[in-house]
Amino acid sequence: MKTSKFVKTAAIAGGVLFVLKGLDDRLETTHYTIKSPAIPEEFDGFRIVQVSDLHAAVIPGVVEEIRSEKPDIIAATGDMADDKHSYEPAVRFADKLMDIAPVYNVTGNHDLYRTDYSSYQSALDETGTKTLNNETVILERNGAQIALSGIGDPFSEDGNTIYGNINRSIGEIKPYDGYHILLFHRANHLDAFKDKGFDLILSGHMHGGQIRLPNGKGMCNPKSSWGSGSSLFFPKYFAGHYRYKGMDMIVNRGLGNPMLLPSLFNRPEITVIILKHKEIQK
Repeated sequence: MKTSKFVKTAAIAGGVLFVLKGLDDRLETTHYTIKSPAIPEEFDGFRIVQVSDLHAAVIPGVVEEIRSEKPDIIAATGDMADDKHSYEPAVRFADKLMDIAPVYNVTGNHDLYRTDYSSYQSALDETGTKTLNNETVILERNGAQIALSGIGDPFSEDGNTIYGNINRSIGEIKPYDGYHILLFHRANHLDAFKDKGFDLILSGHMHGGQIRLPNGKGMCNPKSSWGSGSSLFFPKYFAGHYRYKGMDMIVNRGLGNPMLLPSLFNRPEITVIILKHKEIQK
């Protein structure tokens, strides 16, 4: 009898600890080193901090953490605002980030859901944040250059329309003869960018799979992806670093949680991408 009570108590305690670990919402910083011979030597050590899917949340310590990483630029890959409530937290966040480094932004679906999106975008522009809408900027360092492009969210609830919008946006981006980085919100559509001339793609949208298994595998697609041919469970791209024929793809888990479901084993994240020139092997 005593043994049975002990086992039951141990099981309950273990379950409580499991849930507490799963609900851990401390900010996490993930580092990736991207090596390529296409990265100019002058850009060796260039640091990009990526933030995504803030959903106008307030995340304690995130600005200080980003500052400590000493980024050369900050990439915001969509859904910094949410379709509900005020967009002001997203604007204040962007304003603080601009004190650290230049901020480059692309729209996400929740940004465009807003009926007052134009007002939000105007407020964001006033911070100095550069929103890339199917356009490219050239980044320079010590006389060398790389390209940074951004594609606006392919906003639609129809899968065919989304793919059509993505293809049109890709067509508006001029080819670049050098290292080419792309910002794009919806990681579930990364396959559309294969063999399109990009070297590194930074995305978000997937919330890390929302609920993640303890081994890190993401379980759920965002609801906004269901109509675009994506399955509900176990998305192909959910978080982390993926590679295809020398192209690197990084999916940020995001900072905020707009869903009713809690995030399990899925801490809010910023990602730090460090570029490294790689010698061509002879």
